[in-house]
Amino acid sequence: MKDKSVYIEKRIFFYGIAVIAAVVLFFSGFSLGKNVGPENKEGNKEQNQEIRQSGYAFISPLLECEMDGNSPILKSAELKIKKTIQDEVIKKNPDNDVSLYYRDLKNGPGFGVNEQLGYSPASLLKVPLLIAYYKYSEQNSDIFARKILFDKPSPEFFQQIQPKEHIKAGESYTVSQLIESMIKYSDNEATNLLFQNIDSKNLSSVFSDLGINMPDIYNSNNSMSVKDYASFFRILYNASYLSRNLSEQALELLSQVEYRNGLTAGIPANIKLSHKFGEREALSEDKRIVRQLHDCGIIYHPDRPYLLCVMTKGKNFEDLALIVSEISRIIYEQINSESY
Repeated sequence: MKDKSVYIEKRIFFYGIAVIAAVVLFFSGFSLGKNVGPENKEGNKEQNQEIRQSGYAFISPLLECEMDGNSPILKSAELKIKKTIQDEVIKKNPDNDVSLYYRDLKNGPGFGVNEQLGYSPASLLKVPLLIAYYKYSEQNSDIFARKILFDKPSPEFFQQIQPKEHIKAGESYTVSQLIESMIKYSDNEATNLLFQNIDSKNLSSVFSDLGINMPDIYNSNNSMSVKDYASFFRILYNASYLSRNLSEQALELLSQVEYRNGLTAGIPANIKLSHKFGEREALSEDKRIVRQLHDCGIIYHPDRPYLLCVMTKGKNFEDLALIVSEISRIIYEQINSESY
């Protein structure tokens, strides 16, 4: 009996040692795993790591994400960008409202400047409308071939930034052609036809699925924050709402936007950009003319693609366009400096 008791005690002892060793190895491995990430040029480990599927030109499907968000290197870059924008843009334009939202699409961290201020999204709403049609097409693929007659233009759809091409009254267009005209040329007439020929539930669900309040499409005093609006580009890039093929198609179409001021003017000509601009002119409560200009999109920097949305409000479109392009330039140069 004594020999058997000793034998049992030895088994319990070795079993306990094995359990302790397993626990130690597990937590050691977990700790090491959490700190594995891409190295910066100084050999430091970044805390954020995302695994994405390659093989696409415009999207980068997110497969797995582990994010710390407290990297001192990224925090330093954020502070530098914010200070430069504050000193070189905002202080020099005190009569204008300026908001921006930036997000690193490789590792996830983002930041904003006045990102919760409300602006009229104007033509930026063409992107959720595009998404609504693409979402509908996942179950109704024939929608793109459907033809719609454009009987006559509407004077209320005057645009300060005139489209390079317009749809013509008296002609019929497929939904696919109208979508191209709406995005590539920002044609308000094409947009209006598309609004009129989709169930409002399809459009409102795009907003509700993202937890965003849908603004009144036809109200010039509608409002939306730059951070909320950025969500539409994030779901396209991550291919997390539409299928991958449709997300790719949407961003490819958005890369053909004709507008060359704003974000585009702040980056090199060889850098791809998928974006949408919006402009609005309206009377304030004290009967002053207030102009708004916005530009939001994905800049495909070869090493660090990023999302940048800028919304502005002021007296004239020329000054606002310069503000957007200057912010775009500052951020691109910081990203390109490889300082983090």
